[in-house]
Amino acid sequence: MTSTSPPAETWRVMLTVAEAADELAVTERFIRKLISTGQLRAVKVGTRIVRIRRTDLEDLLRPARVVPQLGRR
Repeated sequence: MTSTSPPAETWRVMLTVAEAADELAVTERFIRKLISTGQLRAVKVGTRIVRIRRTDLEDLLRPARVVPQLGRR
């Protein structure tokens, strides 16, 4: 019986800004904007290193519940 481990990128818990941008097919600048506006949580490690939890990135992609306003068209 042989077992194969998943590729490293599928189980990494923390992502760099560049990796997060690649996963969403956006620019690093857009990811940094999401972080600065508070829409995407990130962890600062040291003085310059920023890491994003994979779960936080997935939460960003989860659709929000939209409640329609009655009486407006």
